[in-house]
Amino acid sequence: MADLGKAPKAARGLRTLTAEVLDGFDLEDIRCRSCSGYGNCGYKSMFVNPQGGVVSVCMNRRRTLQEKRAAGQL
Repeated sequence: MADLGKAPKAARGLRTLTAEVLDGFDLEDIRCRSCSGYGNCGYKSMFVNPQGGVVSVCMNRRRTLQEKRAAGQL
């Protein structure tokens, strides 16, 4: 795991990717896939990954999976 204390401050005040953001889903399931072709759909949120790097999460895909889980479809 990367030491965030030594990491440079992320641009635009990016939040850290936490278990709360993942909400029990695998990162690959909610990662942004640039559905609009440009990644500017409005649902993309950027997070600093504690394991290194920056990841983009599709909040629309996350919400859809949460709804399916609540309906018992997952």
